[in-house]
Amino acid sequence: MAGITQCEDFMLFQKALKRLRVIDDKIIYALNQSTPTASFQARGVDAHEKCLNLREELTESHRQRGEHIKNCSVKLGADIAELRAAYEGGNKDVRSDIKIKSGKLRMFENELSIEEIIQERTETIFKSKCQEFL
Repeated sequence: MAGITQCEDFMLFQKALKRLRVIDDKIIYALNQSTPTASFQARGVDAHEKCLNLREELTESHRQRGEHIKNCSVKLGADIAELRAAYEGGNKDVRSDIKIKSGKLRMFENELSIEEIIQERTETIFKSKCQEFL
């Protein structure tokens, strides 16, 4: 996923992030597959194991996405600090670059807030369906 590792093109980053969020978008379907009805349990389907596997997938996906968003925020923060130092050093040509990078930083911070909301929603749904099997 080349788009998720770069921070310059926010739209490309967002598209890659959307692909990583598929598991959260389809959580109801995944949970229905993981928590079989009583008739399927009688056939030997292990809901406990399926819920554990789904928990691992969710945890890894959440960790990856949060890490990528935070990495870009840190990188842009460092870039802005360098540009501000150059601006204060007398280079007035970097003012527009500071504004552009500050706007991108705000978008990444918004994306982090969105990520937290998605994770909370997924966690609530996961607990409602899988808690009895864990």
